Amino acid sequence: MQDFYNDYYAAIEHSQAHAAFCERVFGRNLGQHGFMDMQQLELLLTVTRLGPQSRVLDLGCGNGLIAEYISDCTGAHVAGMDYIPEAIRQAQERTIAKADRLGFFVGDISQLELASRAFDTILSIDTLYFCQDYAATIRQLKAALEPNGQMAILFSHGREPWVSKEEFPKETLPPDKTPLADALKANGFAFRTWDLTQQDYQLARLRKQVLVELRPQFEAEEILFIYKNRMGDAEGISQAIEDGLHARYLYHVTRISH
Repeated sequence: MQDFYNDYYAAIEHSQAHAAFCERVFGRNLGQHGFMDMQQLELLLTVTRLGPQSRVLDLGCGNGLIAEYISDCTGAHVAGMDYIPEAIRQAQERTIAKADRLGFFVGDISQLELASRAFDTILSIDTLYFCQDYAATIRQLKAALEPNGQMAILFSHGREPWVSKEEFPKETLPPDKTPLADALKANGFAFRTWDLTQQDYQLARLRKQVLVELRPQFEAEEILFIYKNRMGDAEGISQAIEDGLHARYLYHVTRISH
């Protein structure tokens, strides 16, 4: 997986095909690898109400384009963490003139080493899937969060192609029953959710259409591995949603329950 992402970020840094894909599907090229479009990002910003006084961690920031956009729009101080050195290198070099409010570092989501109460906001945009233990990771994030801080998490949960329809636990699809919800509750967090499943479906369908149209450009740039990866994601998610076995949510964690 790490080799894939190293190759992915190296390829998209100068790829016109991938830039066109992101612009047409997501509304802006922010190096997205997940399923967040600009509408979902604006919802996240509306919910979190970030400002110049905010101290934010972007967990799994990739090449930092999303963190940079958030900081540019809100004035927030954003620290971005990712486990791919190539992605962090790009983020650091691109934002050197904004170092007063943007910083990036390499880190492992399953072995977090974050200062206590360092952030008032933690963002996770399609990144928690990479941790080995949701509850343990949430516990570490809780320690890095101010007592009155918040988390905003974009999270999808559903049947993977290698799991049979009969084996997938449908009871885990509601927003308060997902593995993430269980981990949040296990750590004493309360949360509010927004259902983005139908947006996920429309994005999956649009991704397939745009990828087919852009395939010659991906081929000309010799990065068909990205085309195949993104097409596979789109096909798998659209099929799972059609089968009623996939859901996507924004979780806004605003307080600790007592």
